Amino acid sequence: MNADMKIMIARLLMLIAIVLGIIGLIAGFADKTWQLGTVGWFTGSTAVGVLSLVILADAFVEWRRQQ
Repeated sequence: MNADMKIMIARLLMLIAIVLGIIGLIAGFADKTWQLGTVGWFTGSTAVGVLSLVILADAFVEWRRQQ
């Protein structure tokens, strides 16, 4: 997998992390019981965001090795 594909995947995962965070905010403001709860949505968002940063760092290392 080349660096451009990894960067695109990292951007997509960061978009998913932002969407999960927004769902967490909605779950927090709504006074209904959600299956994952507010903490669950934010934890998922954080995990996906960290995965995105790891993939982005891997793409950067691969790009630096090619130069």
